[in-house]
Amino acid sequence: MADLPNEITMIILSKLPVKSLLRFKCVSKSWFCLISCPNLKLSNQGRQGAIVMRSTRAAIQRPSFKFVNQQLTLEELNYPLCDDDEIYEQSCKILGSCRGLILFNVNEHIYLWNPATRLCTKVLELDDLPGDYITHGGLCFDSSKNAYKIVLIMRYRTPGRQLVKIASLVDKQWRKLKFPYDIHSMLRVITLHGRLHYWASDEDDNKDGNNELHESIWGPLCCPRKLTYFDPISEKFHMFPVPEPKSDQEENVIAGLGVLNECLCMTRLQDDKGVEILVMKEYGVKESWTSLFFIRNLEINPSSEDAVPFSVMETGEIALIIDGHPKRVVVYNPKNDNMRDILVEGETEYITYEESLISPEECDYDWSELQECFIVF
Repeated sequence: MADLPNEITMIILSKLPVKSLLRFKCVSKSWFCLISCPNLKLSNQGRQGAIVMRSTRAAIQRPSFKFVNQQLTLEELNYPLCDDDEIYEQSCKILGSCRGLILFNVNEHIYLWNPATRLCTKVLELDDLPGDYITHGGLCFDSSKNAYKIVLIMRYRTPGRQLVKIASLVDKQWRKLKFPYDIHSMLRVITLHGRLHYWASDEDDNKDGNNELHESIWGPLCCPRKLTYFDPISEKFHMFPVPEPKSDQEENVIAGLGVLNECLCMTRLQDDKGVEILVMKEYGVKESWTSLFFIRNLEINPSSEDAVPFSVMETGEIALIIDGHPKRVVVYNPKNDNMRDILVEGETEYITYEESLISPEECDYDWSELQECFIVF
């Protein structure tokens, strides 16, 4: 290896798992520099899976985190905050995931955490917000400014009230955004190519005659039938192309979004026959939506549940997060049409995740350093 050019060594290293690269940093100073190089971080494809956060009702007990890897085994993750921090677990919430980083908050404090490198730092604080609301978060990346941004979508329990806010981890300033869709249908957000992707409904969909079909099958709530994405560069929401509905359906009914092999995928209901998994092979191209398979024995109510594909194994099986009551991680085998549970939890949160070497501390987003700057100047 000593005689290989750095370019060849970089290519070899970029193919290795994140855990191996972390160990190889200790080989020599030159390897430490190569593995710490931003180009390597961008080229290295880490393991895909899901992060599971399990909470309890005990105020003094901290939540536990697990990583569901591609072999569908559970890896315990250390709680990212120090033992001397004052933590109340019922206020801990996962806000988003992007490029191997997990965003979560405890009380008013927001942290950026890389579970692979075990590095975590506080990056922001929540504004004083009125109570009686439900918050959905998202973490995205503005490549034009090399900055991560947080989008919070807040649905108030009072009908018709909703609020969307954004903050950059660089300037730490919260700003309001206009969101022209029905937040009630916003169950989960998926980050791909630095953008946030949502499934949603227009507010006018409740008045649409086509919605009578959905009400008769899935209840009175409006079902998500559209895709939208948030562009962190322009800081605007845009419509995203959806596949053509089946010939026997008037419109798509979306029951989940995920990422498989770096491609956006969708779970679509097939009336009372189950669900269909589709993948967009060419990002942004409507015609590239391709059906992978049907899951006939999976029942999903899109007004209260979603099914998020997050991993395909070499055997052809697919793993999905079923966000319902209870929340589950299931594995479907298309060869025998069999489904099995690998994890069932009560008070849990799930988020899709891909390992990386990106360090929160190297992003220069540390909150304490920012406060020191304010004091000095």
